[in-house]
Amino acid sequence: MGMFASLMLRTPVAAFAALVILAGCGKKDLPPKGDAGSGTGAGKPAEEISIAVVPALRTAIPRKIEFVGSLAGVEQVTLSSEVEGTVESVRSDLGDPVRKGQALVSLVQDEFLQRKEQARAELDQVSARLGIPPGTEAADIEKTSLVRKALAEFDNARKDLDRRKDLAGKNLIAMKDVDDAEAKFLVAEANVRAAREEANNLLATLRGKRASLAIAEKKLRDTRVKCPIDGFIESRMVSTGEYVKVGTPLFRIVDDRTIRLLGEVPEFYAASLAAGLAVELSVDGRPGKTYRGTLKRISPASNAANRAIQVEGNFPNANRELKSGFFGKAAILLRVDPDGVSVPKQAVVTFAGVEKVFVIDNNAARERRVKLGQDLGDRIEIVEGIAAGDRVAVSRTGKLVEGSRVRIEQSDRK
Repeated sequence: MGMFASLMLRTPVAAFAALVILAGCGKKDLPPKGDAGSGTGAGKPAEEISIAVVPALRTAIPRKIEFVGSLAGVEQVTLSSEVEGTVESVRSDLGDPVRKGQALVSLVQDEFLQRKEQARAELDQVSARLGIPPGTEAADIEKTSLVRKALAEFDNARKDLDRRKDLAGKNLIAMKDVDDAEAKFLVAEANVRAAREEANNLLATLRGKRASLAIAEKKLRDTRVKCPIDGFIESRMVSTGEYVKVGTPLFRIVDDRTIRLLGEVPEFYAASLAAGLAVELSVDGRPGKTYRGTLKRISPASNAANRAIQVEGNFPNANRELKSGFFGKAAILLRVDPDGVSVPKQAVVTFAGVEKVFVIDNNAARERRVKLGQDLGDRIEIVEGIAAGDRVAVSRTGKLVEGSRVRIEQSDRK
């Protein structure tokens, strides 16, 4: 036997002490009974967590349809040339304000002036053939020189025939003379019909020449290209000396004093849409600012490709902060629900895709799964899970579990 065994045999007290030491060494990893980590039995109670608590509030919740789209001016025009010619001068440029009727481009007029004079000369020529003053708008064919001459010859032939018949009845002239007078009368009668037909043809020609003159005058006016709307120059596409053809784009003009947002909303909301509903708009170009307008137009049909309805919201833009082409995020305000429930955002704990809050009941945390609704800024709507008046934890929520004992801080937030 070794030395230790010998000591045990020779000293009973030493043996007992050794057994106690061995027993203590075998249980050194186990916590003593009643330690704070057990949480049960007669040991130290679980530690209370100090938290802030606020009540869930009854909140008026705006019910909205959110959509996105692009901004455009209430009027956008691409101004093109209506005649061919060489640009003589350009009177406006990018960003300039313009008024309806203001001349923006002038073309060289020489050729158009000559065409106008040619058309006027041809009109006067026809008027002269009709025997009416130049510039006469309407004419009675019976008063034209052609018809008046034919009528005069007809009247003379009729009178001559009557005289010859009278003389023939007295046997003073031969019947051949009567026959000659009757032939002249018939020719004169036919000449009246022909004169009237020719006068009608000339009047038609006169109207055509008058239209040609009006076209020539219009083309002359078109050499001064005028702005069709009030607005601003969005783009200039022409320079002095350039030869332009009919349809050549010269300017893009936008009237953005009222701006419109075009977008689409799901057809599910079709029954809720109505012109005049309030619309809120935000754009990246003006962060933190909200613009308010109205729903102006609603498409009568749904897009079969994406099952969405096109809508248009209009927004006043007197200071021109909103620009055509901006990307906009908007929400149509359908109604305000007065019976919503909301809590501060920090009350909501999200884990593995599950949202929950901790309701404090009798100084204990009770976990409640919730369904979230509208984002209200620093608060969020709770659709399901809690009721107005329930007290929820808004601090140290990461330390809370079901049943955690809590101590409510005195400086509760509302």
